Amino acid sequence: MLDHFFTHHGVGEKYACLTADNCVGQNKNNAVLQYLLYRVLAGLHDNIELSFMIVGHTKFAPDGYFGLIRRRYRRSNIYTYDDLVQTVIDSSEHNDCQAAGNHETVNNSEQLIYRNWSTWLLKFFKKLPEITSYRHFKISKNKPGVVLLKKNIDAEESEVLLLKRDVPFGKNKAFRLPSKIKPSGLSLERQWYLHDKIRVHIPNDQDKDRTCPKPAKSKSK
Repeated sequence: MLDHFFTHHGVGEKYACLTADNCVGQNKNNAVLQYLLYRVLAGLHDNIELSFMIVGHTKFAPDGYFGLIRRRYRRSNIYTYDDLVQTVIDSSEHNDCQAAGNHETVNNSEQLIYRNWSTWLLKFFKKLPEITSYRHFKISKNKPGVVLLKKNIDAEESEVLLLKRDVPFGKNKAFRLPSKIKPSGLSLERQWYLHDKIRVHIPNDQDKDRTCPKPAKSKSK
């Protein structure tokens, strides 16, 4: 999703300063750090800084816009995926929605493509030991494959070389992106659950068929 954002919503900037909370699964992990190293080595950015908020301060500006979505969501009747997309759009003039696929509700929205970044990046970069103990990361084109680290804003800065080998990406180099990941979709058991338990609560027949259609396969025994 970060790659999608830079690709379709970037403004051609060469210096990026990112701020995130300390969620290990989503933000503070080696895949994100390696991806940012890739962007600088590929010439997509010259410098990137990534900073994480201190413990006890986990809310910042973007959370307010999610709050607007939740407020609208609680006052809306949502029976289809497109209803959910429209609810996000209607929640605020500042909110837009990136649908997981192509949907008529979303105007000028490029389809989100998932790729196997984690496995691909490990071919070129090492993992950073004790990554969760650091809060500030800097990556510069002047130090290829190196990450500058701080455990807090006043700490002494250290650096670590995470590059394993020569990379095939860079300016004027053609290379293949990681392979695409195709979502597996709902299990047969989940499809029948929606049809048997949820379909009855949707008032419109067309919406019933869009959200809870009868599965193509019979129930598993």
